[in-house]
Amino acid sequence: MNAYQRFLCFFSTYGMERLDGLDASYFAPMTPDERSMAFDFLLRGVESGGTEESVYGLFLADSARAAPIVRNLLDQGKLRDEAELIAAQNLFEIEADPDLIGVFIKHFSNPNAKMRARAAMRVPCALFTDLLKVGLEGMIRTETNQLALSHATTKLLKCHGIMRGLVPKEVYSSLYLGLQVDNVSVREANLRRLAAFRI
Repeated sequence: MNAYQRFLCFFSTYGMERLDGLDASYFAPMTPDERSMAFDFLLRGVESGGTEESVYGLFLADSARAAPIVRNLLDQGKLRDEAELIAAQNLFEIEADPDLIGVFIKHFSNPNAKMRARAAMRVPCALFTDLLKVGLEGMIRTETNQLALSHATTKLLKCHGIMRGLVPKEVYSSLYLGLQVDNVSVREANLRRLAAFRI
């Protein structure tokens, strides 16, 4: 079985291999022709709305070729929600375009809690804009899904430079838990504390 056939077989697999997803090991052994065929195979799926898997695979196959195509589809609103997020994440790694942050922020209020959680988890902190700050704080104030709230809290802390191992454990835990309490006044006090925090 050549590398391209192994790649095609992936799409009919189930279990752990499928859950692990596509990775660079599928594309590294491919010849240039095989990689081009894999790209075209994935592109057909992306052009019809895409999935997280197909968009990510497109960038693995050929990121330089994928970037302008995916950006165009993203800008035209032709990607499904999960495809939008992975597209914005991959494009940001290449372009660092501040406009891409808006894609994540849009999904902070997605009706699907899974998408809200993914948006908070995937949004990059490299450009910690006021809009991103307000968006994450808004999630923390209103989010009812525990996973989405956890991702929003973790990301807001990270954007402020507060990560496990960089601050004392008790400081991290205090802020993390203090941002997730039901008590509004306690949560707001921790948001103010975070805004004034200096490492």
